[in-house]
Amino acid sequence: MVVSGIVPQTAVGISIPGKAMSEFSKSRIIYNLERTRVLSLQMIERVPHDQWFEMPTGVTHVAWQVGHMAIAGYFLGLLLVRGAHDGDEELIPGEYRDLFGYGSQVSGDAADYPSPPDLLSVLASVHEQTLTETRAMPDEVLDESVVFDDPQFDHHPIFDLKGGSLEWLAFHEHIHIGSIGLLRRELGAAPVEYLEESRAGTKFV
Repeated sequence: MVVSGIVPQTAVGISIPGKAMSEFSKSRIIYNLERTRVLSLQMIERVPHDQWFEMPTGVTHVAWQVGHMAIAGYFLGLLLVRGAHDGDEELIPGEYRDLFGYGSQVSGDAADYPSPPDLLSVLASVHEQTLTETRAMPDEVLDESVVFDDPQFDHHPIFDLKGGSLEWLAFHEHIHIGSIGLLRRELGAAPVEYLEESRAGTKFV
């Protein structure tokens, strides 16, 4: 039943004869991850690299936001879905957890962090690996329980299934698009004129 135009979660799931309908759609998850990353990079690219470590309100900066998106992408898109794999440190350096992870403290000293190009490279690598593994994943894996084998995380307050972790990855990234957008304005940039840019040919999807 659809009420007031709201479609139940299961309406986007996968219907397989003889199996219960999944609340997750792998194709939709992949679409949202890809589309969100386009928006993320468009916002990130609006901030010059020489402003990435400025903290206009003393709370955070663009470099931390980008690094946090990378480590969150690893946790939500890979670690909680399939556990740790050999070679993961080649994908995302071990110090990213301390620098950008849950509970990390932001420093205004650029020397404490990787450079903007390095941050963008890791962000891209984690994203591509997440998409590769998600595309190869059997649909039924999305309905399995999340892998909590990290001592810091015994549960997640938002989800408990692997499909939920991948869905939350896109939602979480949107939060940080907004944070970067706010930092950009606090650093003195004018508002983004999305309608004008769209009319001029910029693609946002």
